[in-house]
Amino acid sequence: MRQPCYYVPMEKNELNKEEMRIWHMWKGSFQSIFGRVIKEMSEHTGLSEGDYGVLDRLDLLGNGSLRQQELADSMDWDKSRLSHHLTRMEKRRLVMRKPLDTDRGVQVVITSAGKSALDDARPVVSKAIRKHFLDQLTDQDIESITRLAERTKTGSSASCEAPPT
Repeated sequence: MRQPCYYVPMEKNELNKEEMRIWHMWKGSFQSIFGRVIKEMSEHTGLSEGDYGVLDRLDLLGNGSLRQQELADSMDWDKSRLSHHLTRMEKRRLVMRKPLDTDRGVQVVITSAGKSALDDARPVVSKAIRKHFLDQLTDQDIESITRLAERTKTGSSASCEAPPT
């Protein structure tokens, strides 16, 4: 059964005040929670959001190593942004880059210092997510957020139905 949702005809290009209020509440809430989590992580570990993102993906997606382009794609970063960030991380000995023998690609590898920094950061991040987000939710909130995330993650409104005419 398709779920009802706000239905906006295609020809309507502007949001009304209530729609704009909901959007700003959603965006502001996410930014506030995310900012507090990143602040705590950074204060306790010295890692930036980008550092953590790189290290976490190298560990989880690549078992410690990924092609640079795969890493950029997984972070939704362009090649230049990632390259500059990796240069800073290499200077801190968190990662290293190695040219691939088989083609022109580059392999990004987490170092032992990077793995140690990630291992130190994960409990801090988990605790901050729990404190600033999960502990604020009821079981019903979690169900609602889960349904909303599943329905909106593809960017499609296919699961919405139009109001009866």
